[in-house]
Amino acid sequence: MQQTCAHQWCGQGFEITDDDRIFYDKISPTFNGKKFPVPPPSLCPRCREQRRLGQFNRHFMYKRPSAKTGDEIISIFSPDKTRPVFENDVWWSDQWDPLEYGRDVDLAKPVLPQMQALFDEVPVMALVNDQNENSPYINSSGWSKNCHWSWGVDYCEHVFYSESTFSSTDCIDCLFLEKGQHCYECTDCVECHSLRFSQNCKNCHESAFLYDCIGCGNCYGCVSLRQQQYCYFNEQLTKEAYEEKMKQHIPFTIDGIRADRDRLRTLRLTLPHCYMNGTSNESVSGDYLYNSKNAHMCFDSYGLQDCTYCCNTRGASDSRDVSFWGHPGELLYECMAVGEAATRVLFCYLVWGGTENMLYCNTCISCKNCFGCAGLRHKQYCIFNTQYTKEDYEKKVADIIEAMQKSGEWGQFFSMQHAPFCYNESLGQIFYPMTKQEVTARGWQWFDAAKEKPNVTKIIPADQLPQSIAEVPDDIVHWAIACEKTGRPFKIEKKELELYRLHHIPAPRIHPEQRLWNRWKLRNPRELYDRACAKCTKPISTSFSPDRREIVYCERCYLEAVY
Repeated sequence: MQQTCAHQWCGQGFEITDDDRIFYDKISPTFNGKKFPVPPPSLCPRCREQRRLGQFNRHFMYKRPSAKTGDEIISIFSPDKTRPVFENDVWWSDQWDPLEYGRDVDLAKPVLPQMQALFDEVPVMALVNDQNENSPYINSSGWSKNCHWSWGVDYCEHVFYSESTFSSTDCIDCLFLEKGQHCYECTDCVECHSLRFSQNCKNCHESAFLYDCIGCGNCYGCVSLRQQQYCYFNEQLTKEAYEEKMKQHIPFTIDGIRADRDRLRTLRLTLPHCYMNGTSNESVSGDYLYNSKNAHMCFDSYGLQDCTYCCNTRGASDSRDVSFWGHPGELLYECMAVGEAATRVLFCYLVWGGTENMLYCNTCISCKNCFGCAGLRHKQYCIFNTQYTKEDYEKKVADIIEAMQKSGEWGQFFSMQHAPFCYNESLGQIFYPMTKQEVTARGWQWFDAAKEKPNVTKIIPADQLPQSIAEVPDDIVHWAIACEKTGRPFKIEKKELELYRLHHIPAPRIHPEQRLWNRWKLRNPRELYDRACAKCTKPISTSFSPDRREIVYCERCYLEAVY
């Protein structure tokens, strides 16, 4: 069945397949003996994902007072946000009771605005973190120590300015790094050590400026190599010749880094690229997919089975339209940041920890059978933060859904007009960037507050920094550097400086937020295009658009070329 996106600014056509209808029927809940069908979506997949991502601020952190203690805290909620924000240890404690905010539902009025009013009053945690140590400026992270200004870092130590980084140590400016040590500016790399300025690499060490290399060591400026060493821009050298070449590049300089990036980019255009990034998959479409089966239009995910339109999700099965988490999740639909043994969770945001049969809930932990609740932990049979018996819960939810069906609200995710964050603070701006004019024209929020300036003895323009880290003085940790692109000042931490010196990397000239944005731009968009394999002409669906200059092969032709 063909549909047209209900957003007037979109109007894109999309298909509701037979498999989609089977899935919607499977997840449709039953209350008080009546089944309530989940309707097909009214928005296209792209607009649905943008709506979910627009609900969550992952990157921006601010200083503001705690609504509970009055102490200054670090939070993803800026000071102008009116929601009560508690420091995390207080939010998780028994110092407050979420059920005190409970209320009834007026079925004569639209339900979602009433739900939003409840969410606005229930206290929220300052940062979405769990069990970190000495890491006040990280978010969406857990079990990490001595990390700074990073997002989605788990089981890490001394990781700076990185995102989606797992089980890594002493790394800076990385994106999608797993089991890395002493890595710098690495994107989509796994099990690498002392790797710098590299992308799409696995099991590489003591190397720099690599792209799509596996099992390589002591290589520089190379593309698509397997199990090689002492290679220089894909030329095999002797150990002695390679070490002599390295004297031209190390210590790294700003001008040298820029020149080598350009040279690597030129080399990449002469060699084939695989149509998608991923391994051990069966019947999948998307990009950066691993160990997955029957996963379609999915991205940046691992261990998916029978999933569609899922991104940044691990270990999910039989789910659709999920952005972030899983680990694992089952029968999830239209969810943002839901997982850790979540089952039958629909239209929810930040719900995790063995949750089951949750509808329209926000930041609920280890709960079951709840509807329209916020801030609950270890509860069940609650509606709008009010406790019910199982029988009364069934009857009440049935009445609410019937009212939502009549108003057209049933099956819709939370609206962007009432998102807890402004669009340019949210993940939506990363994946679907928009201008202020475009955002406000849609009636969405935009954040214009001035950025806080660091407390430093002086600010130095980036172009006045030395080319080499060897010439940078110790007291740079007391200065701020004015970003050469945005003019925003930023500081260098003491441990960060130690790592730059250890790996002969020059002091950065770009603000950390801009550096993160630059890393995201290295990756292909979350869109698929129809192309033909450049070798065998087989049709392929790839995130490389047809107007791109890269040589793109199907998987078979690519493997023949690199092995």
